[in-house]
Amino acid sequence: MALIIYSNGIVEEMVPVEEAFTHRDLVKSFDDYTSLETHRLIEVPNTWCLWGEINSPPENEFNKIGTEIIKEELYSHLILLHDSEINREWNLTDEILQKSYKEWMDELALFTNTLIEQISRARQAQMSDREKTSMIFLTTMGHTVDKRVLFAFDPTIQAEDFYISGAFDTFGTKIYEYLEANFYIEPIEESKPFVIFADGKTIVIVENEHMETFIEHLLNVYQKREDYEICSKITEIKKIWDGYLKIPNDIKTQELDPSVGPPKKKRGRPPKNQAD
Repeated sequence: MALIIYSNGIVEEMVPVEEAFTHRDLVKSFDDYTSLETHRLIEVPNTWCLWGEINSPPENEFNKIGTEIIKEELYSHLILLHDSEINREWNLTDEILQKSYKEWMDELALFTNTLIEQISRARQAQMSDREKTSMIFLTTMGHTVDKRVLFAFDPTIQAEDFYISGAFDTFGTKIYEYLEANFYIEPIEESKPFVIFADGKTIVIVENEHMETFIEHLLNVYQKREDYEICSKITEIKKIWDGYLKIPNDIKTQELDPSVGPPKKKRGRPPKNQAD
């Protein structure tokens, strides 16, 4: 089993079909990249790192955790493999395994968790009091089948002055821009929650029990600007939602249809120079 670390922080296990990973097992998720790079992880013996590179990568694909692991900027997911799962005929692995597979997994988990904690602490230390006040608190719900993190926005648990400080105004503008571009495109189905924002890494929803409060705050953003045309459009969206969809009070699923929100943009696939 290998570990995959995605740019949004999701960590997934990858299991080979046979005893060792085949060439295709390892490269198939990098079809949209122009080259593959590897690195031996000194901190955790018997570890191979594998990632993809492409010219002019999008900024939102920056993999912070992966960058800390390989010590260079990374704009793809990162695969971490134990020597025992790499074909010995490739002559890539150490002759002697310093760590058993279980020891390796335990040490790798400790190593990555420590890195994540360090990244979080550094970010907190760099934040100003104003930034802390404007922080948006989102509840992690799980992840989608296309590896996006699923969050819920609860308007009732935000900081005391989150709304009066104007912090919600910027977020509210992004929400309306998203709704205007996407709400009428996707058919409304009972299986889908109310999505207020989505990109290649995340999906943010509002549960039905918080819709009234959420819409009230969103309307207030545009009422202060006296933009009553947008207020009317927001009210219409809410009316359509109320008329066609009833969301369960508790969304317990850990997966969401990847068609919710704009699809992740595919990069141009480079020509293949070799057979799989």
